[in-house]
Amino acid sequence: MTSVDHARQVPTRKPNLSNVRVAGHDTLRAVNRRILLNIVSERQPISRADIAKLSGLNKATVSTIAGELLRDKFVVEEGSGKTTPIGGKPPTPLRINERRFGIFGLDIRADETILALSDFQNRLVARKSYETGEDPRAFLAEIGREILKLRAEHPEFIEMAGVGVSLPGLVDNHRGRFIASVVLPWRDVPVVEWLGETTLLPVTIDNSARCGALAEIWHSKTAYAHVRNLLYVSVSSGLACGVIIEGGLYRGGSNTAGQFGHIPIDINGPECRCGQRGCWDLYASDNATVARYRANPAATFKRGMTMRRIVELVESGDPVATQAVRETARYLGLGLTGLINGLDPEVIVIGGEITKAWGLVEPIIAQESKRNLLSLGGREIAIRRSTFDVRPSLKGALTLVLSDLLSVPNVG
Repeated sequence: MTSVDHARQVPTRKPNLSNVRVAGHDTLRAVNRRILLNIVSERQPISRADIAKLSGLNKATVSTIAGELLRDKFVVEEGSGKTTPIGGKPPTPLRINERRFGIFGLDIRADETILALSDFQNRLVARKSYETGEDPRAFLAEIGREILKLRAEHPEFIEMAGVGVSLPGLVDNHRGRFIASVVLPWRDVPVVEWLGETTLLPVTIDNSARCGALAEIWHSKTAYAHVRNLLYVSVSSGLACGVIIEGGLYRGGSNTAGQFGHIPIDINGPECRCGQRGCWDLYASDNATVARYRANPAATFKRGMTMRRIVELVESGDPVATQAVRETARYLGLGLTGLINGLDPEVIVIGGEITKAWGLVEPIIAQESKRNLLSLGGREIAIRRSTFDVRPSLKGALTLVLSDLLSVPNVG
């Protein structure tokens, strides 16, 4: 059975609730609470009357649920609204109470791990970085203690909602386990269990590419308001993809969807860390770009070279760095051709350090990806860089928890 987890859908007209009425009064009320929370989150500050118009719920229901949300401190009232034309009582707008929940996000990569704390409106209030440990149990225990410290340092939050974790590689989010990765030497690690032991908080995990896709579709509301099918390409030390199909995050039959970085594009190419030959990852990842730069005899700097440093060299006009990044962009476009033919996305989003050289790479990716496309009936595929300055996978880790708090239950 395939798995598609649906991203938040904020209703802009009267929702069809006929399929949930059979679930009972309590379930319907829970659905309505989430609908109201989503509307407030999207349109804040907003009056109860406007919530009723947007949701299609009657004013009495909206008033009752708003009262419950105020009582439970999910929302707060924000001053007085504008006076009505006939001089009636002005509406009192509602907004999300950003201190209702603190949310922890953990972005684990092979070299560096970032721990962040955000409020209920997804604004970062703390961020720390650590060298990723080789012993997963000891490292997760250390991170757990750091989470407890951050929790104690931020008593302004009424409650800590949980920890979202982004990991590079194969993740079984249903069992809460990190399975394997070609870049991180951990194997079959019960991340949810071990991190939960220390923090005593709910823990949710997924891989970095799916976290990036979730962050894009969840937070970039204006850019993707009408997008239902999106392909997110995470370019870091490895290469992986997150796929949004019909508004939902696609995980596949065995929860491993999106590992397109290990589709061979040259069967006679070099051996990949996964055991195959000529994988896309070998040509279009950050590691590939760094190796390409170092292999050039004209390279000025070779020790301690990183993708971040290469992008800085590109910005300063370094010809060797520029050529290395151009070649990576060409391979990105080459690999995307097959994914466009197979998935037919409306939008492709690229995330990673390479996007800081977007003026250089975007035209190359776009041109190369069009070379062998099947007919799209004249339709253009939009190729964009991630909207996040911070690591998209970190934003996605935080969103794993936020989406649990705000997603409308799928009942019926």
